Amino acid sequence: MPRQTDIRAAFFTAIQMNPNGYKYLHTDDFINALRARNWYFTQHDANQWIERYQPDFADKTTDESNNRYWILRNMGRVH
Repeated sequence: MPRQTDIRAAFFTAIQMNPNGYKYLHTDDFINALRARNWYFTQHDANQWIERYQPDFADKTTDESNNRYWILRNMGRVH
């Protein structure tokens, strides 16, 4: 049975470091990390979870894709 803490762990796993020094992730990377922990989110569900539980991440997607590009805001932290 999947646990709620697995969602946060999957989120941490999906975060990457850009060569410029900031943290970012794509929605699909988060979804893949969730699937490895027996959670199955749609892109919509994953984006809603990030919006709700990770307020220091900003959506910087340049197109209308649901595979959003999230970056950690300046002086933000991962919750």
